[in-house]
This record gives sequence, structure tokens and C-alpha cells, in this order.
Amino acid sequence: MRSAHGRGSSIRLFVVACLAAAALATIGGVLFYAIHGGTTLTRALAYGFWVAATLMLLATAVSGSRWLARRGLPQVDGWVFVTAAFVLTGIGAVVDALGSA
Repeated sequence: MRSAHGRGSSIRLFVVACLAAAALATIGGVLFYAIHGGTTLTRALAYGFWVAATLMLLATAVSGSRWLARRGLPQVDGWVFVTAAFVLTGIGAVVDALGSA
């Protein structure tokens, strides 16, 4: 199934999704670090990115659903969320590796 918007719109949505998820992952990681305290900041940030990646993968399940279409919401190509999940996982791995070095 094709989305109602063009390729450029999907790329913009991908960038916005990555940036929003990265911002929330950073905030979540800092909060986890402040509350938990038993981990390093870089590990806590990595956890935030990995949780955000998981949520992106879960979003793929509903991205092209009829439930969204019935409510008038735009359908989003699944690649947007899957690719964003891979990017966020990679960022989390890099942040974790930098903290371990």
C-alpha cells in the first residue's frame, strides 16, 4: 500500500521522527540517570535511545493500519519507523561505547 504523500514528505517525516525520538531519548536518559543513579550517564543515555528504538518498531505495527485511516490520520510508510529504529539503536550503541572507553 502506498502512502498518500510523496517521497519527500516521507523523508521529512523520517528526519522529524528521528530528531523527536532523539530528544525524548536524551531527556529520558538524563531522568533515568538522575533517578536511578547506579549507572553512568552514557549508559543511561544509551538506554534512552534503545527504548526509543523499541517504540519506533512498535509504531510500525500501527503505521499503515485502517484504524488510523478511519480517524482521518495519514498513513506512514513502515520504512520510516524501521529505519529510525536502526538509527536510534546505532546512536545508543555509539554512546554506550564512548562511555565504556
